[in-house]
Amino acid sequence: MLWFKKTDTVTEFQSAYQQSSIADTRKGKQIALLKHNQKCAVERIRNKIEESGATADHLIQSTTAITESAELQMKAIEKVVDELNNYSALAQQLFAGTENSQQISQRTLRVAQDGTSAAESSINAISQIINSVEAAKSVVAALETKSTHINQLLSVIKDIAASTNLLSLNASIEAARAGDAGRGFAVVAQEVKKLAQRSLDSVGYISKTVAEINTSIDETLLAMNEIDAKAKLGTEIANETEQVFITIIEAVQQSDSIFNEIRGAISGQSASLERVSDSAHVMGASFRELVSIAEVASLYTQFLRTALYSLTEASGELKKNTAQMLERVESPSFHGHVLHTSIGGGFDVLNPLISRSFTSAQILSNVHASLLAINAEGNLCPAIAKSWHLTENNTWIFNLRRGAKFHNGREITAEDIKLTYQYLLHPVTNSPHKWNLKHIEGAQECMEGKTTNLSGVQVLDKYRLSIRLISPYSGFLFNLGQVTTSIIAFEDMAKGKIIGCGPYRLVEGDKELILKAFPEYFNGEPYVPEIRLGLTNHNVSEDFIAGKYDFILIHHKGILENIKNKPGVNISTLSIAGVVYAGFNLISQSPYIRNPLARKAINHAVNKKRLIQDLLGGLGTEAKGPLPQNILEDTQLIGYEYNPHKAKDMLIKCGLANSKEKLRILCRQEAETTVNNLFSKFIMQDLQAIGIDCILVPVDPSLDGDIKTIQSSCDIFVNKYTADTVDPDNILVPNFTQGESANRTGYYNEEVVRKLRKASEIVNPSKRAEVYREIQRIIVDEAPWIFLFYPQLGMACHDDLSGVKLNLFGLPRYEDIVVNRIE
Repeated sequence: MLWFKKTDTVTEFQSAYQQSSIADTRKGKQIALLKHNQKCAVERIRNKIEESGATADHLIQSTTAITESAELQMKAIEKVVDELNNYSALAQQLFAGTENSQQISQRTLRVAQDGTSAAESSINAISQIINSVEAAKSVVAALETKSTHINQLLSVIKDIAASTNLLSLNASIEAARAGDAGRGFAVVAQEVKKLAQRSLDSVGYISKTVAEINTSIDETLLAMNEIDAKAKLGTEIANETEQVFITIIEAVQQSDSIFNEIRGAISGQSASLERVSDSAHVMGASFRELVSIAEVASLYTQFLRTALYSLTEASGELKKNTAQMLERVESPSFHGHVLHTSIGGGFDVLNPLISRSFTSAQILSNVHASLLAINAEGNLCPAIAKSWHLTENNTWIFNLRRGAKFHNGREITAEDIKLTYQYLLHPVTNSPHKWNLKHIEGAQECMEGKTTNLSGVQVLDKYRLSIRLISPYSGFLFNLGQVTTSIIAFEDMAKGKIIGCGPYRLVEGDKELILKAFPEYFNGEPYVPEIRLGLTNHNVSEDFIAGKYDFILIHHKGILENIKNKPGVNISTLSIAGVVYAGFNLISQSPYIRNPLARKAINHAVNKKRLIQDLLGGLGTEAKGPLPQNILEDTQLIGYEYNPHKAKDMLIKCGLANSKEKLRILCRQEAETTVNNLFSKFIMQDLQAIGIDCILVPVDPSLDGDIKTIQSSCDIFVNKYTADTVDPDNILVPNFTQGESANRTGYYNEEVVRKLRKASEIVNPSKRAEVYREIQRIIVDEAPWIFLFYPQLGMACHDDLSGVKLNLFGLPRYEDIVVNRIE
């Protein structure tokens, strides 16, 4: 009996020992997991502290620059105040001078008025002279006429004298014949001859005198004509003088008005100068306060830098002590967990610079890294570049991390950045992502194959480079944080190997892809050493529930409905930076499409809420415009609410109610249950409900996004656009600028283009956002799309995992996943 008890005791001991061994093994594995997680966490903390230190250094430089700039501004304001005071004194002098000028002007006015009166008197006197000269000319003319008569009388006298002389000669001859009897008569004849001769002599003298009189008359007439001409010229001059005086009077009167205005302006200006001076004093005080604040900020920044420096040292000690502690804590070797998920098919190539598919992006975003990074909230953060700043001439300076490595162990240098960008832009690469770098100086020449040297990128030294833009573009930095601008090494390019520098290295398997953690990743070794990616779309939710997959992406209603409310499952959803829309083919001749009011009616006819619930299972929010709220918040944007009655009224107004025209809606030549085809059918049902007849036009799935196919075969097409960055420019430019590959509607509006150009050059975030709101409202009013919904994606994981999440672009960050289970 006792023996059996002993035997039972031994059995119990052995069982307890085995359980203890199992517990010890489990505890050992747990310790090994905790040691690994702590090691990774400490490394990440150290990296983040170093990043913060670099940021603090840059902040110190910026604060110092602000202080210096504020001091310069303050000095400039003081100079402005001095100049304002001088100018105010000058204004007072000018005011006094204006008073004197006005008095002189008044005296000038009186003199001008007197001059006008004198000119009028002169004109009257000259007129009288002209009248007198005219009268004298009449008298002289009459005298000339009478002298002519005298000449005529003298001619008669001359004739009489000549005749008398001839008669006297004849009488003398007859007296001589008569002898003594005629002697007396001869004496008389002789006297008559003498008389005749004296008459002729007198006539000659008179004729000479008359001739002299005529000459004097001619000279008098000539002088009078000259007097008359000069008198008339004097009249003209007097008239002109009078007009000049009138003009002077008008000018003086106008000057007087202007002087009054000047006086008022100077008085107002003096008051304004006083206000400006007061404002300048206030501004100066504000700048003094700003300097004081900047100095305090600089002081606190120095404290922060000192604290970070101490923290860096402490983290170094923590890392060393943690390593020593972990070495002393006994545990089994940590081999880590292998996590499984499914990404489905659909990936194209594994070169980030030329890949187009979303599935590929999920993989490549965990294998590669860019110059900058965009975190889960869509903000810029350091990556290969630990810091950056803007200098003159639109030039950015980037400082690279020292010791950051590619997967082959080689250090990343500034030369690698330039080579990658040149490769991306080269025509042979045929990359669809060249637009990310098109703002760099020299990019266009590289894209056209004119050169291989990207002149806008300069290697300053091994760890620094500059990038110069052709014009200001505030969204440029986001382009450098894309998966599609990842930095690659070129050593093994000839062998077809793409070497990245991200948290995981990619190994291709037969039925799955394998991601292995890169221990020397610059942001710290990932927690999970290996992740296996299945390439199937079948039974994903069932396999997840069964434990085959540790986490999965929720991208449609079926997966969500299968796994929600399952025990031990955590689900998170996120609105991604994208939009699903039904585009109008604006090249179409359909009257529904050509009429903006009809396009608005169609927007009101589509029940977006039902679409989101029935077709998406709630994985979406109603769209009011092209820009999701996580890219641009616009609480004033109303959009188009579901209102079929309003839609019908609009169709009546534009004369299209009960029209026989058919709307052609594009669909894919594939299973009718595909999401895009369900969207097309859903839209057709809603349009038929308001009296618009529709037909589905099937096309090859590879052509449903082709612009030529859309413009030649349909009126409406369904499409999805996912942004690459959180910059509104990233959605608006590709979709609403003429010539862009994403602009499948053919939309064009010069005002939108002009405002987009303006917004790209604005640095102030709030002002820039306001311009983008204006652009969005213009586009919504013109209704080139049916604005359907902003899509949501989700992630599901078992509750022994944490850190399973997506960023705003729907890409998972595997490096953040932490395993909390023991196998």
